[in-house]
Amino acid sequence: MSIGSGKGGVGASMIATNLGIFLAQIGKRVVLIDADITDSGLHFWLGEPRPRRTLGGVLAGRVARIEDAVTETRVTGLFLLAGTPCLAAGNGLDREARARVAAQIRNLETDFVIVDLPSGLHPVALDLFGKADVPIAVTVSTPDAVESTYRFLEAAFWTRLAGHPDADPIARAVLGDLGGRGGRPPTPREIAAALGEEGSSLKAEADLLAATFHPQIVVNQTRIRSDEDLGEAMISAAARWIGIVPRLLGSVGWDDNVWLSLCRGQPLLIDFSRSRACKDLERIVRRLLGQDFKDLFAPAPAPPPTEEQNLYDLLEIYPGASEEEVRRALKRIRDWFGAGGLAVRGVCTEEERLEYQRLVEEAHATLVDKSKRRQYDRSAFPNGFPKATESLPLDGHAAVEPVRATHDSLPRVALEEGDVVDGRFLGRIRRERGVDLVDISNRAKISVAYLKAIEEERYEDLPAEVYVRGFLTEFARYLKIDPQRAVSDFMARLEAAGRGGGK
Repeated sequence: MSIGSGKGGVGASMIATNLGIFLAQIGKRVVLIDADITDSGLHFWLGEPRPRRTLGGVLAGRVARIEDAVTETRVTGLFLLAGTPCLAAGNGLDREARARVAAQIRNLETDFVIVDLPSGLHPVALDLFGKADVPIAVTVSTPDAVESTYRFLEAAFWTRLAGHPDADPIARAVLGDLGGRGGRPPTPREIAAALGEEGSSLKAEADLLAATFHPQIVVNQTRIRSDEDLGEAMISAAARWIGIVPRLLGSVGWDDNVWLSLCRGQPLLIDFSRSRACKDLERIVRRLLGQDFKDLFAPAPAPPPTEEQNLYDLLEIYPGASEEEVRRALKRIRDWFGAGGLAVRGVCTEEERLEYQRLVEEAHATLVDKSKRRQYDRSAFPNGFPKATESLPLDGHAAVEPVRATHDSLPRVALEEGDVVDGRFLGRIRRERGVDLVDISNRAKISVAYLKAIEEERYEDLPAEVYVRGFLTEFARYLKIDPQRAVSDFMARLEAAGRGGGK
């Protein structure tokens, strides 16, 4: 797991430290690595003195093995590989040295490795972020942080492809030209197009990498509702204009205790375990532990360029969505991508934003008009709407296109012996079948917040038990899962967690 950011000061080190502590406290062996070899300070967040042996010594060859530089911390099960400040530029930073250290990190005998990366487009950050099993990008809700996050993701993609062992001379020339043009890094979509135009054999690999590169985003220091919505908006923008599909890992609310814990020299989770930030970080850990490893690399191609999308794709809804869903989609896009919207900072030109807005308004006008919509559907989908089980080829690689599904198109779920229909099970089935929480919310008249709380098993955020039973029944019915089984299994877990009487 690598945690990076497009700019400094967004809280990546705080998040890396406390994720490591959470995992260690539940019995995992965790190695926390401070890879910022120019301005390291991760030990401060742990309240530890700087160890004598550091990553800088490994890079410089003064320490033979990375294991020899790992030290214990005050938290049982948590170990630290500290960084070295002010290491001379170029000392140990060549590609070969970085590859050697990355290989040693992968060979560490531990449950989790969390790498706190240098901020910005540092070669070490781009290398280790692109190679991580779980790459996490941290941002905050300011224009400079949002724009630098997009640049960071683009540069990490370019770096990983540029170092591909199968890169032919044509590919190296194309990637070198794109990377040396100045300004923002090339987007995955631009890279694939340039490789295709030049006839490079790396084009297929670029397409596959774009479909399987799913960095996860954490929005830190959120204060208001629009801050909490920023992550979803950035994922939508990245898929539309960059050509990759990130995932939202969560958000961490603004909390003065973060600053206070650093000043005291005590980890946040130990000094203020009941604070807002700690609760948010705990939810992030639960999501990380609940992720299916195979899903982390499952192909999820980005949508086609805006000008090639149908009206439903433009509004980011599924064919067959209700009129109310169409109206909600327009409002969401206006909020996310209107003039002054944070999510579009640096991800597209003003001309591209205005053109998208125009197309969205036209799509909305057509889809809320019953006569026009009927005529459009017959023309665009002569064979009927696509099913959730359909798949699309990706340059020779089988890849499942995440098509949103209507309730009527869903097959019934056959439960097997040993299946537990808990929140995690409901969420997995929903995602596999391309169903949006908003769709269930609109049909069942249940708030998205409660549906999310059920999936994430945040029992403390659920209402009284009688309401939870009703929510579970409607949730399961929509997904065509046995509702009695869902209520029985979920309520058993809720009672085991100490919520037997509701609230």
